[in-house]
Amino acid sequence: MNYNNPISGRIIFNALKNKDVIAMAVNVRIKHCLWGVMEAAKEADAAIIFEIAKSEIGYTAQPPEEYANYVKEIAHEIDFNTPYCIHGDHITIPENALEAIKSAEDIIKKEVEAGFTSFAIDASHNFNIEAETTREQLTDNIEITTRIAKLIKRLMVEKGKTREDYGLEVEVGEIGKIDSETGEQELTTVDEAVTFIKALNENGVYPDLIAINNGTVHGNIYDEEGNIIPILGIDDARTREIANSIAPLGVKIAQHGITGTPLELIHKLIDAGIVKGNVATNFQDIAIENMPPELAKRMADWTIKNYAEKVRAKKPGISEREIIGKNIKYAIKVFKQEIEEIDDEYKQKISDASKKSAAEFIEAFNGKGSGQIVKDYIRNIKK
Repeated sequence: MNYNNPISGRIIFNALKNKDVIAMAVNVRIKHCLWGVMEAAKEADAAIIFEIAKSEIGYTAQPPEEYANYVKEIAHEIDFNTPYCIHGDHITIPENALEAIKSAEDIIKKEVEAGFTSFAIDASHNFNIEAETTREQLTDNIEITTRIAKLIKRLMVEKGKTREDYGLEVEVGEIGKIDSETGEQELTTVDEAVTFIKALNENGVYPDLIAINNGTVHGNIYDEEGNIIPILGIDDARTREIANSIAPLGVKIAQHGITGTPLELIHKLIDAGIVKGNVATNFQDIAIENMPPELAKRMADWTIKNYAEKVRAKKPGISEREIIGKNIKYAIKVFKQEIEEIDDEYKQKISDASKKSAAEFIEAFNGKGSGQIVKDYIRNIKK
């Protein structure tokens, strides 16, 4: 079997789901990271996921076809020969409105055509806090997720594929109940996760993974001076409760927002039943840190010019470093051509730094040798 081409996300998730391994999912916002990440995975024989979110497609100007072609091109160039999939991350539908649904459907059609082999439907923002029962609170999320999942199935069938040929991730808890005492967003409950999955199953939708709110955040968090600080808020006990409750339904947990989590704590995520871990901002930061300083400065200046006023209107006193850190991703599209044309010296610096970081994540995720686990799984199901 040619592992220089993407395989089904479902196969990777099923092969690793009881192996105490997290498959690293890398959002490649800046292309120069990809070579190093892939080299690290190849050397470690680690199954891996290359993904791009619907929002990232917009602010990095990477259409699905361009993204998929670049991943496959590098895989063939280095003879990667390690199981990987291409995943449509966070196909977000923020509201139960025709325009929002159609926007997601358009992206999915392009991703299927481009050869993506896994998809994450995110309708988690659709939550009715006023409803009395959990099922009623999740009605819109269930309805939208069902519609989008059935579209994916139809499109894949039209390409001669079966349900085994692609992975499916869903999400619950992105926007949910607010604790009346603390004002903080409450974590996803066991009841919400189980109710959501059972409702989807009743509608003929059988996801492989579910993303939950277990206390993490996307990207980095900062102190008052703008220094990046560790993310320590993941509730591994709640995560384990949910993992144990949905296991009989054939579903595992995808962990979002790992960038700021100390690597020495990753074992808690493994113990809690995580099978897929998303790492995005980490590699964006590595690319920016290692590109020509003059270009990085102009990207930062552009970010301050375009975002400082609106951000400070909501959060007075926020540091300039935090404004840049959280919003410089929007500069990638503006400076895309210049980024792609940087000197080979800087491309190599980005690749080397990305490889080092990816190797550290793979080690923490217990990912070494997971490629062979996937290959053995495929060999067994073909017998």
